[in-house]
Amino acid sequence: MANQIALGVPDRAHVADQVALHLRSFWAPSMINELATHAAASPGDLQPEVIEALTTLRPKVLNHG
Repeated sequence: MANQIALGVPDRAHVADQVALHLRSFWAPSMINELATHAAASPGDLQPEVIEALTTLRPKVLNHG
């Protein structure tokens, strides 16, 4: 679903920012944590903008620290 959100952002210059805003606004923290954990394990499953958004939301999960 996060990939679909990224692909649906009309302003291509700000996709990661809009994905992060959407996740913060509409997703439970546990869902964001689960997505970040998945992104850390399988980053190829997600659009680069989703990874970028998650990096701002859950940097410790994605940076393993």
